[in-house]
Amino acid sequence: MCEVPVFYATTDGQTRLIAEYLARAFCSHGLESVALDVANVEAWSVDRAGVRAVVLGASVHAGKHQTTAAKFAGAHRQWLNKLPSAFYSVSLGIASSNQTEVQAARALAKTFVEQTGWHPTRIVCFAGRLAYTRYGWLKRMLMRRIARKEGGPTDTHRDHELTNFADVAALASDMAALARPVVARAAGGFRGNAMSTDGLQRSRRQV
Repeated sequence: MCEVPVFYATTDGQTRLIAEYLARAFCSHGLESVALDVANVEAWSVDRAGVRAVVLGASVHAGKHQTTAAKFAGAHRQWLNKLPSAFYSVSLGIASSNQTEVQAARALAKTFVEQTGWHPTRIVCFAGRLAYTRYGWLKRMLMRRIARKEGGPTDTHRDHELTNFADVAALASDMAALARPVVARAAGGFRGNAMSTDGLQRSRRQV
């Protein structure tokens, strides 16, 4: 049983790292949490009993989020809309010095949820990571060109962490506060979603 599952879709791994950070943060708030890759069947068959809130994250590539994340949100929209929920979008555009790019990144996040029929309580955008050392030559050159255009780091000899994890922690704190009233009712005798004390007090690393 998991009280705040953190679902994610990832391409280069940064959205997974953020999901795992969120899961650990929820555990520090006293809520059972685990990070689950929507590309795996385990995410689609998660036990909903005892779930207090839900988070889903996806990253932007070539102007759109992963199809697997959209399919997951669309298929589970009725469940998601019944709970406090959050969508976090990961992109380089949100870290741009060009406000047009920042607004475009926010618009992509809003469009994603609108197209799935999901109405999350929170929609947030996090900067990603320029993992130059992990890219092939062509992608490395393309990403450097984009970074230069948007005022980002262009040193391709190392990776550049752009995610502000203080903002990630703030999202976890915010969602934990929304989940707690449900937990309090359960402790006071609410039988619809009884809590489990032997759940998942860890974040699971997905590949």
